[in-house]
Amino acid sequence: MTARSQGGVLLFLPWVFDMLGGVDVVVDRLWHGLERTHPGVGTIGVQDWHQSGVHTDADGRRFLHLNLPAPEAGASRWNPRYAITLLRRLPAARRLLAEHDIRVVNFHFPRGNVYPLALMKQLGLWRGRIVLSFHGSDVREVDPRSPFWQQIAAETDEVTACSRALAGQVEALGLFKGAVRVVHNGIDCDKFVADDAPLPVAGRYILNVGNYVAGKAQDVLVDAFAQIAPAHPDLNLVCIGGTLDGTWLAGLRDKVAKLGLGERVVFLENQPQKRVARLMRFATALAHASRAESFGLVLIEAGVCGTPVVATRVGGIPEIIPSQEFGVLVEAGDVAALATALDDLLRRPDEAAARAGRLQTRVLNTFSVTAMTQGYLSVLSGQP
Repeated sequence: MTARSQGGVLLFLPWVFDMLGGVDVVVDRLWHGLERTHPGVGTIGVQDWHQSGVHTDADGRRFLHLNLPAPEAGASRWNPRYAITLLRRLPAARRLLAEHDIRVVNFHFPRGNVYPLALMKQLGLWRGRIVLSFHGSDVREVDPRSPFWQQIAAETDEVTACSRALAGQVEALGLFKGAVRVVHNGIDCDKFVADDAPLPVAGRYILNVGNYVAGKAQDVLVDAFAQIAPAHPDLNLVCIGGTLDGTWLAGLRDKVAKLGLGERVVFLENQPQKRVARLMRFATALAHASRAESFGLVLIEAGVCGTPVVATRVGGIPEIIPSQEFGVLVEAGDVAALATALDDLLRRPDEAAARAGRLQTRVLNTFSVTAMTQGYLSVLSGQP
């Protein structure tokens, strides 16, 4: 893949692109990486029931709005409604793919939306490569017993995962042919820039970045913060993340109030990447308490900012922090261990700064957007 003449690459997302979730951030960085090395090759695909065609946003990103309707969850065959929908939508999808010379479709967070393209490929209506890129909880949406997923697997050319831990989960499905390729997420230091908004608190603060859902375990972090707060009266906790239905966040606010920490814990919702970058650069530490994590994108963001990290030993996180030389890992759900690690970090700032410096070097050398882009290019072009 060296020129636009070899066809276009569609980086397809099954939702509206808004840069509030980690997968959107990864796809954005990948698109920019492709644009630098292969201008005009990459386009971000969006599942859209209301509009179709290409548009370019204010930041110069190219989008192709495409409708690839997924079969109903749990279905084993076409029902009349899905058959009618599919027959209505496939001609438009085929026309758009041909019109824009899309020869590789890279599905990020793959869902049943892959099926219509797999069907077109099987029928010879589209001749290209299908690449599935898994990012975490999407693995749980794959049913190896489903005839739809079996057909998707038969037409899939390559599968990637963002960590070795996640690759193991995908391979355990026993569905896809060949080994899963690991392409770690990357960060573009030139684009992870801070805005100049005022900080939400005065003095030191521990930062947590992650959607407000149970799996991110902000409840564990709040409990750990409550244990160390009396010994560090100038310390605050700042949490930032996307809000879904608001239930988990409401519970966190209640917990904070009951612990008497209302003046020292701040919850920010749906903030842009530039705000995250600013908070990260000024944080005393990043605390990541997740119960499960396919990779841990915020850890490499902390790394590039030189921010010390305390995180849980789950999923792909040990691939970023392989030893205490780079950061401190504790067991998920262990409030006491998390509190102890944070307290030790606060009492030994020189050691924390040294670990953060080593992590920064590791991130710049191993988890750059350049390395990620080259990894995806090898997969997308069919190179071994």
